[in-house]
Amino acid sequence: MSESIRVMLCDDSSTMRRLIKTALKKEPRLQVIFEAKHGREAVDNLATAKPDVVVMDIEMPVMDGIDATKAIRQRSATLPIVMFSSLTAKGAEATLDALSAGANDFAMKPAAAGHIDIALRKLQSDLIPKLLQHVASASRKPGQTSRSSSSTTAIGQRTTSPVPASPTFAPSKIVAIGVSTGGPDALVKLLSGIPKSFPVPILITQHMPPVFTTLLAERLSSQSGHQVVEAKNGELVKPGRVLLAPGDFHMTVRKSGPQMVVHLNQDAKENACRPAVDPLFRSIAECYRKTATAVVLTGMGSDGALGSKAIKSNGGRIVIQDEPTSVVWGMPGKVFSTGLADSVLPLSQIAAELVRSVTPARAFA
Repeated sequence: MSESIRVMLCDDSSTMRRLIKTALKKEPRLQVIFEAKHGREAVDNLATAKPDVVVMDIEMPVMDGIDATKAIRQRSATLPIVMFSSLTAKGAEATLDALSAGANDFAMKPAAAGHIDIALRKLQSDLIPKLLQHVASASRKPGQTSRSSSSTTAIGQRTTSPVPASPTFAPSKIVAIGVSTGGPDALVKLLSGIPKSFPVPILITQHMPPVFTTLLAERLSSQSGHQVVEAKNGELVKPGRVLLAPGDFHMTVRKSGPQMVVHLNQDAKENACRPAVDPLFRSIAECYRKTATAVVLTGMGSDGALGSKAIKSNGGRIVIQDEPTSVVWGMPGKVFSTGLADSVLPLSQIAAELVRSVTPARAFA
């Protein structure tokens, strides 16, 4: 990859393209080398423009962002595509479709920012880091797709070999999952491998805004075989339940007499996120101690690392996704670098590990 990162913009709005270009000028490594007014123009000019990353609008004439993403994936398995999404039910649905079609990530349009300076700051804080991270990730994985299931590469050997054999743990009584970039696809695959008779609750924090999490819960339910619902404040944490943190709320667990209940709050963002993984992990460390199991899946940043430390301090277990099968090895990579992981596994093997974690408590089909 050259020092300059070549960016292709695809948006039918000239105003939005100008706004994005103005924001990207704050990062000298990013250079806009082509502007497409619709998906067909972007696809037709891939070979000549040779972008390192594509910023893709969703609703466009001639060819929309979903079809354009599919067409780009037919030509390149690794070119990073970041969708530019609106915070509406229609925009959220289309964004999830685009992620299923092969897009790497999404950034929110600053439609309600109110002032151009606010809009620019939002783009600079949300879009620019994602472009840089995805290009860096793609450059570290030559010849691999962003959704590779291989675990036999040199990268996989490097990330798994230092982890010692897992010690003996108490049977898990709860599983908490933290995930960000690449999460919808990873969660479908993971939950699909977990039996419906799984005997402990599963709590999930996925970095997503409101509306998106509602639709994600519906999709996970329809595609995984589990009933996945957005958590409600005060509801009981029961075996067999799969609860997803709602957008803009941290999800934690609290003791209420002999039972555990969900507590939602809008405390300050952690790791620039709400919901964040760390509050969930800290709460299960306190409430479940050595019977807590945490899973850190693909994602950008370091959210989940401090919470994993709390779980380990209380005798719990940490499972992370390996680098080759992660879209971005930020969150699991941070846990790995601090020596907290008990198991570093390809995504395809994590469900079986979770089944083993609860089996001593109860045998099931």
